[in-house]
Parts: sequence; C-alpha cells; structure tokens
Amino acid sequence: MTSFFPDARWRQAARRALLRAHLTLPAALCLTAFHSPAIHAQEAAVFLDIPAQSLDAALIQLGRQTGLQVFYAPEAVSGLRAPALQGRLTPDQALARLLAGQPVDYRREGREVTLNRSDVTQLKPVTVLGNTLPPGAALQQEGGEAEGYRVRTVSSLGTLGAMDIRDAPYAITVVPRDLITNIQAQSPDDVFRINPTTQSTTPQMTGWAPMVRIRGFGTYDTAEDGLRRPNSFATSMEDKERVEVLSGLSGFMYGAASPGGMVNYVYKRPTLERLNSLTVGNYGGSQYYAHGDFGGRIDAQGRAGYRLNVVRQDGSTAIDDQKVDRTLISGALDWQLTDRLLAEVNASYHRYRTEGASAYWTYRPGVSRTPVPDASKQWSQPWIRDEFEKTRLMGKLTYQASDRITLRGSVMREYHDRPVQDHTMNSGRLNDEYYQIAIRSGRTKNEYQAATLMADIDLETGPLSHRLTLGYYGYSDKSWATPDSPNTGWLGPFPRSAPVHRPEPVFPDTASRPYYSGKMENQNLFLGDVIEFGDQWTLIAGVNHSRIRTRSLNAQGVRTQPDYDQRRNSPSVSLSYKPLSWLTTYATYIEGLEQGGVAPEEASNRDQIMAPMVSKQKEIGVKASVGGTLLTAALFDIEKAYEFIDGGNTYTQDGRQQHRGLELTASGKVSERVTVFGGLTWLDAKVKQSALDGKMPMNVSRTVAKLYSEYAFAEVPGLALTGGIYYTGKQWADDANTSRLPSFTTADVGLRYATKVSGKPLTLRLNVNNLADRNYWINSYYVGPPRSVAFSAQMQF
Repeated sequence: MTSFFPDARWRQAARRALLRAHLTLPAALCLTAFHSPAIHAQEAAVFLDIPAQSLDAALIQLGRQTGLQVFYAPEAVSGLRAPALQGRLTPDQALARLLAGQPVDYRREGREVTLNRSDVTQLKPVTVLGNTLPPGAALQQEGGEAEGYRVRTVSSLGTLGAMDIRDAPYAITVVPRDLITNIQAQSPDDVFRINPTTQSTTPQMTGWAPMVRIRGFGTYDTAEDGLRRPNSFATSMEDKERVEVLSGLSGFMYGAASPGGMVNYVYKRPTLERLNSLTVGNYGGSQYYAHGDFGGRIDAQGRAGYRLNVVRQDGSTAIDDQKVDRTLISGALDWQLTDRLLAEVNASYHRYRTEGASAYWTYRPGVSRTPVPDASKQWSQPWIRDEFEKTRLMGKLTYQASDRITLRGSVMREYHDRPVQDHTMNSGRLNDEYYQIAIRSGRTKNEYQAATLMADIDLETGPLSHRLTLGYYGYSDKSWATPDSPNTGWLGPFPRSAPVHRPEPVFPDTASRPYYSGKMENQNLFLGDVIEFGDQWTLIAGVNHSRIRTRSLNAQGVRTQPDYDQRRNSPSVSLSYKPLSWLTTYATYIEGLEQGGVAPEEASNRDQIMAPMVSKQKEIGVKASVGGTLLTAALFDIEKAYEFIDGGNTYTQDGRQQHRGLELTASGKVSERVTVFGGLTWLDAKVKQSALDGKMPMNVSRTVAKLYSEYAFAEVPGLALTGGIYYTGKQWADDANTSRLPSFTTADVGLRYATKVSGKPLTLRLNVNNLADRNYWINSYYVGPPRSVAFSAQMQF
C-alpha cells in the first residue's frame, strides 16, 4: 500500500512538526495495530479540548490528545470543517462527533484509524501521529530503504522549525539513516560524496574541520539538531539519524553564515520498540570496528525512552601509514513530562586520534599539477598526529501552552580538548619535485555554546491564517590557543614520483598551558509570519536582526586586532503556490550577514579578519511527487563579496562574486526494485567589479552530477546491487585562472544481503569506493581518497 501526504498547510505543518510523522509503509505495517483490536472497547474517557477548525487540524489535535494514529489521503479531508469538542470523551466518541455528517467513513483497529471519503475509492493512507510518538521517533519512520530513502520532513529549518520538504520554499536534500548505514559512511566526507548538492572540500582525514562546497561556495557552517556551531571537527556518523542539507542562504533561519548553505546533523532519538543492534566490520584498510545501537521505552506507559550508541574503531586506512583510533559513546533521553511538555536530552563523549593525517598541497604559478600524486601513498609523515576529545551536552523543551501557542527552548554546550595537532604542507616548486614543512602545535581548547528561545503563535485575521514565530537564536565559540607551534622548516627538494619519509624530529615541548585567545559570537532576534491564502497560496515573510562580535587576543592578553562588532537586519520573503496536491512552486528572496573571511596561513596578513559581508539570493523552484519519487528543481542567483589572495600575497576583499545556476535532484523509488538518489548542479560563477573581473572563482566546478542507485533482485529476496557514479567538472586552481584542474569521475559499487538467522535479522554489506582507484584533485589543495573496501555484518536481536 503506497502512501500519500495530506495537503499540509504552513501553519499546520509547523505546529504539527514535533508530533506528526508522514509515513510510507507497506500494507502489512499500516494494518498492524499497536494494541489488540478490542482495546478501544474498554478505553476510559479523556478530557479533550479541540476548537472548531478544519478537519485536518482537528485530527491532528485528536491524535495529540488521545494517542490515536489516523491514516488518510489529501482528498479525504479536503475542504471539510470539524466542530469543537470539549469535555470527557472516549476516542470512539470523539471520532464519531468529529466525523458526524461528514462524507467520510472510517475503520479503527487498535490505535490506528483509517479514513476514506465516501465518493473516493481505495484512498491511499498517510499517518497523523499523536503524543504516543515523540518527534525523534517520528523521523525514524521516514527515509527507509523500502521507501527508496525518500523523506517527507526536514527536522529543522532553524527559526522555522520542522516542515514538510515539499512545502518548504527552499532547496533541501536529506541523507537518512538507512542510506548512511548502507553506504557504510564513516565521516561527513562519505555523505557529501553521494549527496547531489554537496562536494567535500576539506576532507576530515586532513585534521581540519570538514569543509563542504554547496552551489560553489565553501562553508564550515553546521548545525546539530538545529543548533548552530561554526564547524564540526572529527564528526562520526554512527549516532546520526540523518544529515539535512539546505542549499543557499540561511540568514533568516540560522543567522550569520556562508551563502552556500547549511548542514544540519540530526542525532538518533529513542525508539518506540526495543532496539538491540550490533554491527562489526571494516571501513577500509584495516579499520575494524564494532558499533552497538540500543533503544526503547523506560516506563510502562511509554512516556520516556532512551537511545545509546557505542563505537570502538582502531586500524589503518587505505592510505599507507595512516591510522584512525576512536571511541564514541552517545546517548539520548526523551521524556513526555505532561501531555503538553516534552523534554529531550543528549550527551556524547568522543575521542578521535589520527596518525598520518593527509597533507595540504600548494603549487607555484606555472608548475604542472600532473601527474596527480598517488592517493594511496602517505604524502605527509607517518608520525604526524592529531587528537580530539569532545564532550557534548544538549537539552530541549517543547511546551504546547495552548492550541495556538507553542514555546520552544534549547541549549547546547560542547567542549573540545585537542592535546596535539600536527599538519603538513607540501609545495610544488618544480615540475618533478616538492618541498615540505611539518608543524606541531600544542594543546588548544574550544567551548561551543548555542541557545534558542522561540514562540509559535497561530492566529487569524479575516480570511488569512497566520503563524507568527519570534524569539532569540545565538551561538558562540570561546577558544584557547597554544603559544607553541614549532616546525621543521621547509625541507626538500623531494621527488614527486614517490613520497619521502623522514625520522620524527625532536620538537620543543608543546605541553604548555593554552591561553585564552578570544571569542566569536552571533546573536539573532527574529520575527517571521507564515500567511495562508486559502489552500494553495502561502507567503512567508520575516526579518532577522543579526549581530557578530569577535575578540582576538595573544598570549599576553593583548588584542591582536580591533574588536569586531557588526550587525544588520536580514529580510526574507517567499511565495508558494500549489496548483495540484502533488506539485509545489515557489519564489524566494533572502539576504544574509556573514563574518568576513580570515586570511589563510600562506597569506602575508595571516589571520586578519575581513569586513562583514552581505549576501543576497533570488531563487525560484518546483517540487513534485511523482509516484514514489520526489523531484525538485531550483534556479538561483547568489551574490557576495569576493575574497582572494592578490598579487602581493595579501588576502583581500574586492568586488563581488556571483553564482547563477540550476539545481536538480531526485530521490525515491522509480520502480518496485529500483531506487535512485542523485542530481545535477550547473553553475555560471564569475567575479565582477574587481581586478579579476570576469574570472571564475577558484575551486568552483561548472557542472557536478551524481547518481546513487540500488537494484533489488526478485530472484534472491533480500539481495541488492548498489553503486554510484559521480562527476565533477574542471576547476580553476588559482584566482587568476591560469592553472586548471581536470574533471574527474569516480564510481562505487556494492552488495547488500538481508536475511534472518535463528529468527534474528542479519544484514551483510560490501562497498567498494573509487572502484577504478583513480587519482584526482578534489580541489587545488587536496587529493581525493584512493580505492577502499568496506564490509560489515549487522545483527538485530
């Protein structure tokens, strides 16, 4: 039985976000009650307070207040109104009163209710979930392998909260848990590789925070469970429910950020049913690991639940003399304190150690970048080390103050302790040789904080329905730097035919106490209004008052540059039109404030912060549900200030950078046995009003195309062939457009087999990445990863 979504309107969609899941399930699951079919015959009456409103909204309230799950299709409730209900009623009595005189029939089995309109035959159902299903558990029902990894809901759009992807007037892609698991993703790089709108720019194995390129703009900006942070060092994927990627400006939703987009990592939440899962495997090379995933309810009433993920990994990667040693413990607790108050808590501890982190490459003008260095070789040094210890705490409260007011609050704090950080830089100076410098930095620390306080208010003015959202959104980064960063000096020349490894030098002691080096914070006050014009038109208008403040200090506590304090109002307006229930069109204009870039290490003005930048985006798009596939298309035009290293080796800000392009994506089932997840981005990127007028920004490809697919064999139930092909066009390796990187195409292939052993589900996975073992530049600084073979066995019990 295939499922459809009801026509969700903006006000209702945001209000139901925490308590509604849109499911596409096979018939057997849709008709399986959580309780005996006879349970409703002895149910007690409960107090209900449901105002007169649309039948769609009334059913949502009924689900919240009784715990019923109601299945229906858009046509079943379209244009219908429901009377007010107040007082003590059994769920059956409430259903009968809501549906009295309506052209709707219903059937109840246990806690599930299926609605059918009298004049529509064989309607296909969806689910509205009441307060028996916490929001995290609701997300778990989406994006499954059986659905072709197609998701319905984005868990967070910052200030706007959760929303139906089809209705959101923004370009959004989501990599859900089942897909993360099936490609055996170890780091964000694996997710960015298959996601159609992202390109990995700074791989995690370099020791730096993973940088991703979206619509041609690089960004470190990330969020975790919707809470902002400036970067995401040493990120693991085993405790993530999904990775949500918003393409383009996010100033209204998330505050100051890069115009490329926002990556939101969503943590796993407690499960409704008992979950015990154990996976053992290898991520490539000899990176053997064990991963335990456990969840369930704590109390008999099911109001509190837990989730625990534990990972232990140790071994060498597919690159010579490179090793990863990590331990992850990540837990979550949800507690429905009252029918109107939900508490969510997260805590995690992560220890991540790397040996032989990948090298950073630069080339002098005129020096050829071919042949590409052999990616399987260790072009750094085996004794290069990087260590992280991270502790994260997060808490959220959601309070349904009334049927028209919802309060949302959250706070997050994360501590980073980095005892040692080594980096290697290679410099190509002649066509057949390179020089190298190795740097060892002492202990550094960071303390990240984020907090939100928001109110959602529903009201009506004449024929218009409003959902006002207002509140505060902020985050900060306190940093402690090291006074010691000894290095080897530039050594060489070495032949580029093979790397040269040298004995580890005796560096000076770098164990001195780190000093407080400053703070960066972004505070936002916002007001937004979601206005409905009937069933087809929706307008979103809002403004974000964003303030950026930074302070930089040296080891003596003296400011290294004047304090940075900039603020601006960033407006946003979107208009959506739904000519058909399965088709959405939209137009969006949004602005955003972004902190100026920081001069890189190779610039003469290293670490200098540039002036703040204002970015502007215009976008029109369309989203369509065709069968079991979600198709999206977006035309965009983005402008921001241009920053580059000039001829005098000074990092500067001059002119504008404009990216115009087309973004296409597809996800879901194209047939019963074929799944697709892919897309295309075409860019016309150029610099204007600058000394580099007409040039294309460096490290930007005109075309990126990706297609991941799966085929399920009918002859062998449970067996699937998986794989993908990923193309990146040519990129300029310098700002002056004198050196160009060739295009590259990589391919993955894999097999998955799901069966049962002694009645317990067992899944075997095999993935080969970069099948042809091709050497290529992912950008002007880093070589792409070599071929690697990952395999695992997962047992649920």
